[in-house]
Amino acid sequence: MTYTTIPSVKGQITIPSSIRKKYNISKETPVIIKDKGKGIIEIKIMRMIDNDLAEYYETDREIGLHFKNGINPKALMDAIKKIDG
Repeated sequence: MTYTTIPSVKGQITIPSSIRKKYNISKETPVIIKDKGKGIIEIKIMRMIDNDLAEYYETDREIGLHFKNGINPKALMDAIKKIDG
């Protein structure tokens, strides 16, 4: 489905409510806006990881994330790379 919107004086645009509901976008949901060139703009929704599910750590030998629910960080990075292209 295609929607048309006009930017406000500040350059803001509104994401239609049907899309916000479909992707669970709230005023606190970060989005990535990427200029693809030739007038094409890509908008991606970011999902934040709850602090209770992951912890960041640093040692003198490494820096990393530990996912308490068993997510493999390498598998996560591979999935992100696949999605991003």
